[in-house]
Amino acid sequence: MPEHLVLDIEGMHCASCVGRIEKALKSVPGVEHAAANLATNQASVDFDDRQAKVDTLLAAVAGAGYQAHVPGASGADDPGVRQEREAQAWRHRLLAAASIMAGLVLVDYRLAHSPAGNWAALALATIMQVYVGWPYYRGALASLRHASANMDTLVALGTTAAYASGLAGWPQAAAMRFMDAGMILLFITLGKSLEVRARGKASSAIRGLMALAPPEATVLRGGRSQRVPLEQVAAGEKLIVRPGERIALDARVVAGGSAVDQSWLTGESLPVEKSIGDVLYAGTLNGDGALTAEVTRPAGETMLAQVVDLVRNAQQSKPDIQRLADRVVAYFVPGLLLLALATLLGWGLAAGDWQRGLSALVAVLVVACPCAMGLAAPAAVLVASGRGAEAGILVKEAHAFETAAVADSLVLDKTGTLTLGKPQVAAVEPAAGFSSAEVLGVAAAAERLSQHPLAACVVAYAESEGVADAVASDLSVVPGQGIRAMLDGQRVWVGNERLLQTAGVVIDEATGGTVKSLRDRGNTVLLVARETQLLGAIGIADTIGPHSREAVDRLRRLGLEVQMVSGDHRATVEAVAHALGIEQFTAEVLPADKEQIVRALQRQGRRVAMVGDGINDAPALAAADVGIAIGSGAAVALDSADMVLVRGDLRGVPEAIVLSRATLRTIRQNLAWAFGYNLVLIPLAAGVLVPLIGWSLPPVAAAAAMAASSVSVVANSLLLARRKLEAAG
Repeated sequence: MPEHLVLDIEGMHCASCVGRIEKALKSVPGVEHAAANLATNQASVDFDDRQAKVDTLLAAVAGAGYQAHVPGASGADDPGVRQEREAQAWRHRLLAAASIMAGLVLVDYRLAHSPAGNWAALALATIMQVYVGWPYYRGALASLRHASANMDTLVALGTTAAYASGLAGWPQAAAMRFMDAGMILLFITLGKSLEVRARGKASSAIRGLMALAPPEATVLRGGRSQRVPLEQVAAGEKLIVRPGERIALDARVVAGGSAVDQSWLTGESLPVEKSIGDVLYAGTLNGDGALTAEVTRPAGETMLAQVVDLVRNAQQSKPDIQRLADRVVAYFVPGLLLLALATLLGWGLAAGDWQRGLSALVAVLVVACPCAMGLAAPAAVLVASGRGAEAGILVKEAHAFETAAVADSLVLDKTGTLTLGKPQVAAVEPAAGFSSAEVLGVAAAAERLSQHPLAACVVAYAESEGVADAVASDLSVVPGQGIRAMLDGQRVWVGNERLLQTAGVVIDEATGGTVKSLRDRGNTVLLVARETQLLGAIGIADTIGPHSREAVDRLRRLGLEVQMVSGDHRATVEAVAHALGIEQFTAEVLPADKEQIVRALQRQGRRVAMVGDGINDAPALAAADVGIAIGSGAAVALDSADMVLVRGDLRGVPEAIVLSRATLRTIRQNLAWAFGYNLVLIPLAAGVLVPLIGWSLPPVAAAAAMAASSVSVVANSLLLARRKLEAAG
């Protein structure tokens, strides 16, 4: 298994930076995958730790002209602190730029054409160029040292050319001549300040999740309670939770009782009563009672920590649609530099207007915006993954948004997905000559060894009836059919008709009628036999989820073709399908059959989403275009899925589809704007359309447009944070 590492990156300003950082990391031997993210200022790396070391990766990033830190390492700032420091620095530069521009305007208004005014204008323009323009010069020089170019290169060249134009005409009307250079820096700095602020808002969801857990916990040590940092609390220690406190770690109640607000995890507004044996989750809010609980998971392994990790991983990943933008950006800045030079030479040599050529060169350099292309997808994914987490929808990889958005077929597992997955024994029907206690006792003896969801309810019911004394041995599972075991030297069988046929058991007419009646009522039926003798049948009812019908109706309104698959008997599956209004269903399927059903739909050209929660669903979840796991399900199913619904509510499926469609739509809008902006404004800035429209884009307007481009992309992405997921489309 390759190691996975996330690095915080400093100095990343545009999409060109992304490409350079990725190239530097991928050049390190042992690195299998590297992806940088402009929206989060981070890079994720998968590498073989036998070949590549962390120090080598940090050095590779430094060699590309950037600084990298391992989050949480000594000397590394908290991302939130670093982001606030960056935002504050840009605010200061924006204030300085605005003040200097006000000074230039005042000099032009009151001291124009005077020696004092000329010198004052030169001083103000130079301060603007050095102080406000320094980040762009620093970035441009770093790129130059590595024989490359980025957005900083364009801005630095553009503002330098405008400043040089003012110097060339100094001292005549000095303040006016320096206006272009000053306004360019003012607008670009305004745009950068707004962009950094907007990116901070976009990443607020994950910071909000991280803030849910308190930094310390109260634990019992040596008979006394003491406050201890979370990282120092081990599983098994006793946690004291006072009234009104946030619960610090996942734990199980051992004393006391209280109502706990679990809304961050379950979305339920009403507090949940907790008593001895109940599970507590980190980040949830205790009510009026005091609790003592045994810690079940340390700080890095809590449900909250897992949610944060999933959200962060999604934010670091790239959707497939971003690859187009990355390919374009790789050639964008070098191509633009050539275009700017051609613009200058074209106006100078062909038209003889070098002044117009210089103005057009500056406009071309400052109007271009690779940032908007680099932010188009990451900004949308950043906001959408946070919005999903708030709704209990965890997305593992960004591409899941794309695949879920275009899915047209939905395959639903039955047990634990459409039903509650908490079956109960509804009836015990003995065959002639046997008692209910005998049927239940044999079944419970065998099922006590099984991990199947139905086994637990049979054993629990047998215990409540006082007939669960015996324990079988030599258990073996027959997938899709049931189990067999040894009890008192005899082979016993618990399962469906196919299992009993294998054992040579004959099902009499009376029992067959009973089985049909149970299934018509929606019961799952377990047949019980000893050697070749039928003992009877057990009917097990699994209640349909309270929101399943609503979820299915919403999915249908979203245009998806919904079908159900189950290993249960056809009559039982048909009863559930009828209750939910599902017309297409497949019953009595083996685990491998579910995967084949998914692949058959894909061969028909369908794009398939699979929803399940059990071990039997894992192959189908992995095979589907997008796998969606119910969060309360088996761990292997969660590992196989692309999305996880942590609230265990099927209504999360249509919400996930709505969010995915909105996200893909936003990414497409962002990319259309980013590409369209450059396609339209670069020719305008170059003056290509002057013969047709009689004007070209001046440098100041170009700077304003460039500033607006990145901000508009991030602002459009921020709209996802307010997206209502309940809408049916």
